[in-house]
Amino acid sequence: MTNNKAPNQENLRESTSEKDIYYYYDENQKPVLKTKEIFKNTKLIIFYPYSVSNKDNTVKAKRIRKIEFVDWSLDQIPNDFKTEGKYGLRTLRARSFFSLLYSRYKEISEYKVGPNIQTSFKKKSIQFKWSDLKQIFNTIQKEKLSYDRERNFLISKELAKINKTIVVKPRLLPSGDLSRYLSRFDSYTKVSAQDLSALSGVLDLIPPSVIETTSNFLRSKDKINEVYLEDVINKYEKLLSATKDNEKQWQDFFEKNTWVLSHLFPYEVIIRKREAFVGGKTIENDEGRIVDFLFTNGFTDNFVLIEIKTHKKELLKKVPYRKPSTFCMSDDLSGGIAQCLDQKDTYVKDFGNKYPSFDPKCILIVGRKDNLNSNQKNCFELLRANQSTVDIVTFDELFKKLQGLLKVISYSDVK
Repeated sequence: MTNNKAPNQENLRESTSEKDIYYYYDENQKPVLKTKEIFKNTKLIIFYPYSVSNKDNTVKAKRIRKIEFVDWSLDQIPNDFKTEGKYGLRTLRARSFFSLLYSRYKEISEYKVGPNIQTSFKKKSIQFKWSDLKQIFNTIQKEKLSYDRERNFLISKELAKINKTIVVKPRLLPSGDLSRYLSRFDSYTKVSAQDLSALSGVLDLIPPSVIETTSNFLRSKDKINEVYLEDVINKYEKLLSATKDNEKQWQDFFEKNTWVLSHLFPYEVIIRKREAFVGGKTIENDEGRIVDFLFTNGFTDNFVLIEIKTHKKELLKKVPYRKPSTFCMSDDLSGGIAQCLDQKDTYVKDFGNKYPSFDPKCILIVGRKDNLNSNQKNCFELLRANQSTVDIVTFDELFKKLQGLLKVISYSDVK
């Protein structure tokens, strides 16, 4: 039956009481490949995927040899599958899914899809219940739409930076999008402080009546605190590993994380100003004293002056003044103490009437205690204990405070 057959396309080759059988006919009107079987007494359509070369119209079978549509008539097959002319995948979501499937299951040669069959995976074949496959297709489509919106928004936002005529409308987070986005991930162990800050902005919009205070919610809050603290500790440790003086970086760190400094006090404190002017200018408007951080005591309206050096500053002179355990202060330590005392004296004289204070506390953060040997540590503790006006804290001691706080939070989370 080769007469009157259209060349280079599918044609009905044989029709029986059981089924119609289609073949692809070449340019000479000869059947070269079976392409489709449509059964008449049962709802079953079988496709034999193939491709046609645009160059010379040669036809060849695909690696997937057979796809069966069960319990569907031809007009009931979902729109994701192209059934007119040669078989194919019509929609982008279907092509995306099967492209991944083909690469992952390379031995598979047969697929079966239907509304009433059960999804199963075998060595040579896979069958899908349509509701399962449709759910995957819908998820792919939502991701595609989200990606398109994200791409268009980001392009417009970047263009607006260089073209003032472009106005970018505020972008709103649609209901359900956050849940869908987070469902992509199985772990949040790499959440950063920036991530938590963004999440905090979302939580601020939630009506209190919606939030339930459950044990799970409290554990989640502890976990957020833990991840945030881990991020702070990692940044602190990185600064602590610097081989050169990095005072500006330390000041920036403490400004962004002022709560770290608050752990130095047994009472409530609030930062008033970074690099605060504490007086001392001459008539020529120079020689003013600047303290790194000025804190106020929320209970007594007293003030705390904090001076920050770096972890690289020496605490004691390396050569003992008298062997084996008497050492002199280093120039950095004695100079830092003198600077604190000068700032305190100047502050009391210049601002004592305007900002009454009883006896402003001075704190000097300097050096590393773990760089000292046992004799030096003993000497340092004696010197520090006898400094009644200036409290001396080392960078590694403050680091251990943060690590201890993390242990407390982690232990609470486990409990």
